[in-house]
Amino acid sequence: MAGVALCLGQKGNTFPGIETEKLDGSTVRFPGHVSGGFALVGIGMSKKAEEELRTWQTPVYNKFVAKTGLMDDMYDVDIAFMPIFTGASKVAKNKVVKKLQENNESLVYNYLYIYSGAREPFYDLGIDSKKEPFFLLLNAESEVVWFATGKFRRLYFEEIEGILTQ
Repeated sequence: MAGVALCLGQKGNTFPGIETEKLDGSTVRFPGHVSGGFALVGIGMSKKAEEELRTWQTPVYNKFVAKTGLMDDMYDVDIAFMPIFTGASKVAKNKVVKKLQENNESLVYNYLYIYSGAREPFYDLGIDSKKEPFFLLLNAESEVVWFATGKFRRLYFEEIEGILTQ
């Protein structure tokens, strides 16, 4: 797949079952909430990664939630944006969550899942850098079927659509 940072060790691996927190304070087991179709998960572990993660918000929301494109209504994809707080960054979690709660007009407000804990559950997925965000498309069994890093690129939607229409 051109343009996708896909490693063989990531494809086919199962996303770990983790406890996450929604902005309303509720605890959600992820990816246990996924509706049975696909789920596109964006993960960021730092302020720098968060900046690139934001480039995905509007396109992902428009395609999979608002379904503004011509054929977008044919896709059944849950979305999740997941800030991850591990190690020393756990100290900043409450401050970041409070800021997110205050910004409740964000398109992805209802699609935020905050994780605070060990980094080890993500190692098998190849999520090991704080410098950039990671995006994973999971199937109904929570297996990774597509993986990318960095800023949003239109090419990524073409690749995702290819998987969704198989």
